[in-house]
Amino acid sequence: MTGHYASLEIALALDNARALIEEELTSSENYMDLMDLFTAAFEKALRNPEVDFGELVEIEYGGTHTVAEVKSWWDNWS
Repeated sequence: MTGHYASLEIALALDNARALIEEELTSSENYMDLMDLFTAAFEKALRNPEVDFGELVEIEYGGTHTVAEVKSWWDNWS
């Protein structure tokens, strides 16, 4: 498993894993947002293992949200 085919298999596995969680646990907007952010982080980390959270926020939200703002969305979770 290398190159393009490996990335397709990884993407399919990630989509399948998301579907399992979405179907069985919750359709809450907060959870879905966090899953979207995790998915984006996973995909970015595959391409660039050195990516950090600030870069992820910039890429995903195009400068419309700060790191502190994004972190605050889940501050009260326990």
